Amino acid sequence: MKRICTALLALLAASSVAMAVEEVPFHLFNRFRVGYDNNIYRVSDDHNPEESLRLIEEVTALLNLNFHNHTSFSIRYTPSITWYEAREDDKVDVLHDLSADFSHKISDTLTLNLGDSLRAGQLPELHSDDYVVREDDDNYYNSAIAALLYNVGPNTRIDLSGRFISLTYTDDGAAHKYDDYISPVGGLTVRQQLNSLAAAMADFRYQRLLYDKNPEGFDRDSTMIFAGVGYEQTLSSYFIGSLRGGVEQRWYDDDEFYDDQTQPYGELSLTFLPVADFRTTLSASYSIYESDISNYMSQNRTYLSLSAAWEVTSRLGLYASVIYSHNDYDADYAKSDSELKDGAEDTFAFSTRAAFEFYRHNWLEVCYQFIKLDSDIPGREEFDNHRVDVGWRIQLF
Repeated sequence: MKRICTALLALLAASSVAMAVEEVPFHLFNRFRVGYDNNIYRVSDDHNPEESLRLIEEVTALLNLNFHNHTSFSIRYTPSITWYEAREDDKVDVLHDLSADFSHKISDTLTLNLGDSLRAGQLPELHSDDYVVREDDDNYYNSAIAALLYNVGPNTRIDLSGRFISLTYTDDGAAHKYDDYISPVGGLTVRQQLNSLAAAMADFRYQRLLYDKNPEGFDRDSTMIFAGVGYEQTLSSYFIGSLRGGVEQRWYDDDEFYDDQTQPYGELSLTFLPVADFRTTLSASYSIYESDISNYMSQNRTYLSLSAAWEVTSRLGLYASVIYSHNDYDADYAKSDSELKDGAEDTFAFSTRAAFEFYRHNWLEVCYQFIKLDSDIPGREEFDNHRVDVGWRIQLF
């Protein structure tokens, strides 16, 4: 909470220098939803899933500051409260999502970008590509990044970046005492603009993963490097594609028990804009990924996503996304004193939302979400989960 309070003080300080900027757009949104959840504990049918009414209250404060076209600063804070009618132990979840970004053009050829993202609360479902949470419990996740963008020439740019990631569970009980970690990351990208419609890239990344504690006989600390190339192409006015590929290698500190791990890396993104009011994006990737099961060192992950947004009219918008993740776990990279075998998990998530602006800055929203987990890992709970929400979103100013 100290980090959240610090960021809020930064928001107030930024507001106090409003006279020094060209304009100070500040927006405040409120979103209230009434929903139904058919499986609040995410358990299989054998364990009699519990259904519940739920109420969600969410506030978003957004501030953007622009200083004479050379410097910009933005901060976004979204707290939310979810109340479950049928939960017996703890009826309320409180979540915080705070992000800040700073950009300064030092010269015509050099730009500095800084960013930080802090999430505090529970995370019971797929949230984002780079957020690994092993247990559904209270935690703090923070990701801070700094990048220097240097234009060597009119068509060549070098990006040098550093990132620091940390995950900390607020419960010091036995369930989480080995799962807190930090991860410093360094990266270098050289980008060459081939023409107005195409660009090529070369990437290198170094990452260290360090756990606050390691169980006896199970040192999960590791080092990973990635090297690869990429290509971006605007195929037409309505079709954009990018492709990245390379090799990842991972070394474990416990090199007596765990061999080095080498895997190919690939990432594909295609964006299709057939008309001005419709957009769809397909993404796919394959990589070594930090395991979200504590007794495995890593997982080989195949990740697919498809999203679409359609502004049907000036008042009606439709949005949908599909995510599929296949994770392979190798017994050779499992806890040394366990009897775990090779295994796999499949996660499927579908969500859709309709938003209708019935009055200026007032929207009626209808949302649906489905999540399914299939697993052959002992001790993991398979489940199906449906959620339906109806709500009202308003821009206060």
